[in-house]
Amino acid sequence: MIWFAIALVALVLEVFSGTFYLLVLSIACAITGVLDWGFHTPFSVNITVCAVLSVIGIVLATYWHKKKRVIPMSNNTAYDDLDLGQSVTVIAQNADGSYKVHYRGSEWQAIAETPITAKTATIIGKQGNALVVK
Repeated sequence: MIWFAIALVALVLEVFSGTFYLLVLSIACAITGVLDWGFHTPFSVNITVCAVLSVIGIVLATYWHKKKRVIPMSNNTAYDDLDLGQSVTVIAQNADGSYKVHYRGSEWQAIAETPITAKTATIIGKQGNALVVK
């Protein structure tokens, strides 16, 4: 019965931690509890079974976690920046040659490669906080 109690405590702690390792321990303890309850195995066998199942489960959980990991950012900002290629609405041209544009619900400062004559432009990069448009 102690194995089921340990499994329950590990399961509750898993809810608060958010990792899979306590879940693995909980499953290993539950399986050990079923083994102990059904076959009345000695305590040393139960400890060994729980330890072996925990190690196997942790290795599998670690492998699964690494496989599921999010793709890291690359050095290619054109690949990582979701703003690139988006359209902006040109509001006005500032005295210094930059533009005021409307993008994502707010006004941004934009720098143009070539003078903009249309009411819309496309983001091709960023320079500090300013958008580079064409």
